Amino acid sequence: MPDLAALLDRLEELLGHLQGMDEDVRAPVFELLDGIDAVHRLALDRLAAALGPDELERLRVADPAIAWLLDAYSAGVDERQAADRALDAVRPYVEGHGGTVELMDVSGGVVRLRLAGACAGCTASAQTLQRGVHEALQDGFPGFLRMEVEEDVTAPAHPPPGAVLLPIVPRGG
Repeated sequence: MPDLAALLDRLEELLGHLQGMDEDVRAPVFELLDGIDAVHRLALDRLAAALGPDELERLRVADPAIAWLLDAYSAGVDERQAADRALDAVRPYVEGHGGTVELMDVSGGVVRLRLAGACAGCTASAQTLQRGVHEALQDGFPGFLRMEVEEDVTAPAHPPPGAVLLPIVPRGG
């Protein structure tokens, strides 16, 4: 039987191959994978509840493949707490730029959050901010699938830091 690392590497390779396929082929394959993922997540959540935290921890320690599976699906993990801890890694940066990251909800690996503050209305800053938040969640939240961002449209857009140079356009003449 192949080892866990080799299996995971092969799966990554196959997913990369799928990305290059036509959308009409790729879409149903990803729908199938999402369905399998949902069934696994549901079953592992129920298994984690039945076993309890002590037994889950014993199993995690006993076998790296089991630990990977439980972590990949956040089985037995308080998702909200895990996502909040992961966001703590990026909050100082966001707050240092006058922004905020508010955790709205976490369910099944999907993190809903609101980005507000200084970066509101600035597309480039918002994209940079979202990438940073996404990376923090990927790195610090086992079982993270994706994030859904609700931007705070009520926050006024701020001017970029530093001097703002206005373009000088010659008048007709």
